[in-house]
Amino acid sequence: MVESASYRRETTVLRRQGIMMAALKLFATRGYTETTMEDIRQLSGASTGSIYHHFENKENLALALYLEGRKELNERLQPIMNRPGQPLEDTIKDLVAAYVAWFTDNPELGQFLIQADSTEYLSTQVQSLQQSSDAISQHIMAWLRPMIDTGRIALYPDQIYMPLLFGPSREFLRRWLKSRQQIDFAHIQQELGRAAWRTLRPHP
Repeated sequence: MVESASYRRETTVLRRQGIMMAALKLFATRGYTETTMEDIRQLSGASTGSIYHHFENKENLALALYLEGRKELNERLQPIMNRPGQPLEDTIKDLVAAYVAWFTDNPELGQFLIQADSTEYLSTQVQSLQQSSDAISQHIMAWLRPMIDTGRIALYPDQIYMPLLFGPSREFLRRWLKSRQQIDFAHIQQELGRAAWRTLRPHP
């Protein structure tokens, strides 16, 4: 039976995803440095030709994982900014809650994203990406800009809005991802959202 083009495309996508998930598991358990492409190939079940067809080397694979995680996170946050008529305070709090929820729903990939910002193997590429084409930052700043200009959001240098909005949540998540302890996330999300709003609301 002749395979259809759509079937081959689907198979290729699934194979690539399987390779990425194998890499993520190994990075989380063995660490990036100790993981080899052969380790990833064996765990994923891919052939040597297949794995190198999708990823030239381990660095490219790690960057693809990072980009996939950022894309998924952006897709979680983007709809919240498009809710017509919702009070600004509620939107800020919902953004923070969604940010925390994505990381707790995807702990391995979330931990990889946080580590990739500061680890040697991706830090240079990640920093370049964040400075040039970080979709999350771009979308949020485009959404905030009219409210900053009209005084509905406190005036700060553009570079610190993302740290003010998500910085405390990121630090909490960095610590939680190391322990994975049971915790009342609803309460944590609420308090972090309140803190973000207190920082970003117009100063009296």
